Amino acid sequence: MDGKIKILVVDDEVDALELFKDLFTKKGYAVECARNGIEALEIIDKSLFDAVLLDIRMPIMNGIEALIKIKQKKPDLPVVMLTAYGYDSNLITKALEQGATGYISKNFPLAQIVYTFQTLLSTMPKGKK
Repeated sequence: MDGKIKILVVDDEVDALELFKDLFTKKGYAVECARNGIEALEIIDKSLFDAVLLDIRMPIMNGIEALIKIKQKKPDLPVVMLTAYGYDSNLITKALEQGATGYISKNFPLAQIVYTFQTLLSTMPKGKK
């Protein structure tokens, strides 16, 4: 084990996946990607992660549905929601009620995305989930 924090990024937009993978890899994280909630659940069954960065709005299985299933499998796994739609209080409230650690807007500057993610993770217990 190399000691890197391992995160799973889940987003249906390939460009967003590549951006987040590059961004977090450059910051020293080990990053895996999934293009939808079903793929994310399959990956979570096979690997241990320190956190998940999960898009709220996706086809096939939306982020809220995926969050619920992730929390059933791994209740202590921190899940940070991603949204491209700014602050949607209904979606954010629903995600937090279902166990999300917090949320990040894709529209934030990249440095703020990393900072917010790191801040949210710093409040969580250490160790692979």
